[in-house]
Amino acid sequence: MLNINEPKINEVVQNIHEAMVRKSKRGGKSSEEIITESRIFSIICSDFDLGPAKVAGLMNSEYGYDMTSDEVIQIFRSRKMANPNERKELFKWADNVARLFKGAMLGKKEKFEKLESLRKEPALKSGKKHDSQDRIAAIMIYERYPEIDIFDDRNSLYLLGNTVAKYFFYDMVDAVRDVYFFNQDDDENKPEQSEKKNKLSYEQAIRRVEQLEGTLERTNTMLQDLQDEFEEQLEAGKIKELADFFAMLNSEKYGCILDELLVVRKGVDALRKSNYELPIEINGLLIMVKKLVQFVRDSHIEPMMKIDSIREVSATDIEFCNYEGSPFDSDKTKRVKVISPGWIYKDKDLQISRPKVKEVRS
Repeated sequence: MLNINEPKINEVVQNIHEAMVRKSKRGGKSSEEIITESRIFSIICSDFDLGPAKVAGLMNSEYGYDMTSDEVIQIFRSRKMANPNERKELFKWADNVARLFKGAMLGKKEKFEKLESLRKEPALKSGKKHDSQDRIAAIMIYERYPEIDIFDDRNSLYLLGNTVAKYFFYDMVDAVRDVYFFNQDDDENKPEQSEKKNKLSYEQAIRRVEQLEGTLERTNTMLQDLQDEFEEQLEAGKIKELADFFAMLNSEKYGCILDELLVVRKGVDALRKSNYELPIEINGLLIMVKKLVQFVRDSHIEPMMKIDSIREVSATDIEFCNYEGSPFDSDKTKRVKVISPGWIYKDKDLQISRPKVKEVRS
């Protein structure tokens, strides 16, 4: 636990708050989607193994949502953390960052140097820096050390999207550096004679100019990143409209048209393989089915599983499916038959509908 009454720690907290005030002004209008994501991140900070169903339950009990596991899965996919192993890697990295940040706030230079190194590294073992890793690191620090939140900055942090939250996290690290003069020559911190003090003041002025130049450069970079993020959101909006269209096609209201296309095509292929001569009267219908299948393919909409196939699944696998069967025992698998394959927008790994599977009883 950090002692907020300790002068240097209090100064760091004050500097962090000033950075939050600046970032809140630049953050723009926050969407409910961003707040929901941040709350999900905060919940996972307490248990990195939480699956979609448990996350949804905690969101409902702690924040008053009426959320389903499907909605949590969709958020995981949109934030590129649907893989539970990679999600755990991401939050373990953030946890290590938070622990080093505590050591740095206590004035331990070696912890700060390790923090500087770790925060620049990709959170995932694949070597790729995750879009949300800095944002999650900032949230993790407030979750691990809530005593620093004397200005209610955690709720303000929940309003920030990936880009602004990333630069706020950078400001948090700078706040520690500036209070403890980390990364400065030891000689600059030693008391000297009057002439030396005058020289030191000049050097400090030069350093301050350099810091301001660095801040300006970072601000310009942040503005460019915000523009890029805005353009990505516009593109994501178009993709969502496409996904919603195909989700409606495959809804029960319209008879699960995508699933039926696969069933019809499979049936026709089977008849042709058996040399069955199809009535000429249905040729027009078959041409239409063929064209519809081609339209779906051209739109990069693909089935997730093979219909009627038999699979071995675990309780974790089933979180991403609509399952019919007996409850799962821990660490055991069951054989299931794929009733509906589920559909995905391939280019963006965006799920349109969930697979439906049914337990195969021996």
